[in-house]
Amino acid sequence: MQFMLIRTDNDDRAATADPQAVLDDLLRRLPGGPGAAADAPRAPALALAFAPDAEALRLTLWPGGEAVTSGPFPSAERLPAGFAVFEAPSRATALAWLRDHLPVSAAGTATLELRETGCPGGCAGIPPGAAGGDACYAILLRSDAGTERDAIPPQEKLDRLNAFNAIHAAAGTLLAGDGLKSTARGARVRVANGGASVIDGPFAEAKELIAGFWMIRAPSIEAALDWARTLPYPTGPEVDVEIRRVALIAPLGASTASADAPDRLREDASVRAEQLDAALRAELAPQPAWDRP
Repeated sequence: MQFMLIRTDNDDRAATADPQAVLDDLLRRLPGGPGAAADAPRAPALALAFAPDAEALRLTLWPGGEAVTSGPFPSAERLPAGFAVFEAPSRATALAWLRDHLPVSAAGTATLELRETGCPGGCAGIPPGAAGGDACYAILLRSDAGTERDAIPPQEKLDRLNAFNAIHAAAGTLLAGDGLKSTARGARVRVANGGASVIDGPFAEAKELIAGFWMIRAPSIEAALDWARTLPYPTGPEVDVEIRRVALIAPLGASTASADAPDRLREDASVRAEQLDAALRAELAPQPAWDRP
């Protein structure tokens, strides 16, 4: 199973968090070192930290209109500081690992949210690709009542999304992406004053939760915004996304050069085949008038 660990700072530090400190903190809490137990979660496939939210944008789409809001955002609105994607045999294993690897927190508090990845209905994720020296941005899809009940979008929407992802992944623009299942399958670990408490989902504040992400190459945040406008979101027609500059990405060599690399390559090939098959079906599917091309 694959999981995402999302770090959120709970106080005013969320607007000014040091990306290197955020990334280091995430990596300390995850496996990957030599000699790890056989049943331990695998090294992260992707780990990143965001730039401060002063550089962020929020995009709201609805039939026939849109609104764009620039950061910084109110401190009361919890924002992700970074996340890591990793594999584990089960939620229980992932949560146990997290509990056992909680270094003493510095001043302030932080929340670590454990979420199971995957799109209801089975849309194909995008295995992480190398970013090189290009600027990267993440488009974070905000949750709503539908995503929090794991509502399955119509198949034609999933087909169009898979086709869109396949085209942009092949072009080298789309570097990674996946959905997140509802918080009913998740948990939170709150770290404060050197201690930690675990809270099982579901969580009530849907508008502050993430339902999926895309990570892209783009020359500027304005270009990333334009790209986000074209996404055929499966949760539409009303959509809220947050566009964040990726400040740091952890080296991925440890996860791609491991002994299970051939299996991962086969999995990647299977994903690509699924997307190409979806692209053929999507060509024949009618597109509602509100959809962006």
